[in-house]
Amino acid sequence: MFPDAESALVEDDRTLTSTDFMSGATEDRYPDVFRLARAEGGGRPEVRAEITGLLDRLAHHSVVLGHDTDAADFLGKLTGTP
Repeated sequence: MFPDAESALVEDDRTLTSTDFMSGATEDRYPDVFRLARAEGGGRPEVRAEITGLLDRLAHHSVVLGHDTDAADFLGKLTGTP
């Protein structure tokens, strides 16, 4: 997501990778500065690999999104929802 980007499809053959999964280092919460959470958060590597393979079979689109509200309209059109 780029603040000034215009919403658009991107032509590429990107597949899921391990960086698409949240882990203890990348999850969206406050940093564990006191090391109290003690959770890696990303599951076992073999399970992530299995899930990646299953998700990769689904239809997917690579897109560029901005912070503008037209991104919601763009995604609605892309997915066929109002």
